[in-house]
Amino acid sequence: MSTLKVLLRLLKHGLPGLLLVVAAVLVVRQGLVPLATAAFGLEPATASLLRRSAIFLAVLLAYAAWRRWVLPGPAHDLRFRPLAVLAGGLGGGAHAAVITLAGFAAGYYVVVAVPGGSPALLGVAGLIAIAAFLEEVVYRGVLFGTLEDGLGSTAAMWLQSLVFAAMHLSNAPASPVELATTLVAGTLIGALWTALYAWTRSLWVVTAHHACWNFAIILTGLPLSGIGDWRALAPLESAYRGPAWLTGGVFGPEDALLCQGVVAISLVVFIRLARRSGRWFPAGGRA
Repeated sequence: MSTLKVLLRLLKHGLPGLLLVVAAVLVVRQGLVPLATAAFGLEPATASLLRRSAIFLAVLLAYAAWRRWVLPGPAHDLRFRPLAVLAGGLGGGAHAAVITLAGFAAGYYVVVAVPGGSPALLGVAGLIAIAAFLEEVVYRGVLFGTLEDGLGSTAAMWLQSLVFAAMHLSNAPASPVELATTLVAGTLIGALWTALYAWTRSLWVVTAHHACWNFAIILTGLPLSGIGDWRALAPLESAYRGPAWLTGGVFGPEDALLCQGVVAISLVVFIRLARRSGRWFPAGGRA
């Protein structure tokens, strides 16, 4: 498919999806929640819970509307299969655990204290789950879904994953080498979740994998994608004892060489499974 046709497809199908998602979030954050807070005198904790829940429902409805009326073809990625979602969550936690536990065993991650964690981690878990859902809707649902129809699964995966990685570069101050590493690592991780989505054709499965991956890293007390805001709440206080290529540097374990290797192997497996299931399409195969 030509570059012009790709751009036209993005404008015709992808842009409305992104606008619907953004509008859903803004309506909740700037309209619904402030009005409810003022009208009922909601406490900050209650307002926060309302905001997160309403954003989740609003984005879900916006995405369902987009799949129903904008993107051509049947949409089955919102079907909820409990066992598959559970497996996705366990897989995400296991993926992150392999990477971080190997680091602790090798000594380039070390536990310096065991504060035991905070009850606030429950709220963090909810926030992580909603953030993962929003990212999966935007990157795997809307962007990959739009591009795959014309470019095929492979090209759409890499293009969308590159955008996904680039959007995380501003998470932490970093050197050019660290930014380049993050771009590579983030693209691989985005491709991993894209391949999982292609294989399962389920936003819920890939959201569970994504959320549990993130939360498992948070529990170690290590940075998550360059963000250290939650480290003080973790049950462990951890530090680095090694070079950046081993530890991941300012962006954390996701940039570590071991993580990139594990993700690359898993990516190959997921693509093979998607091919065998008939859910990996050639260029133009879904146009």
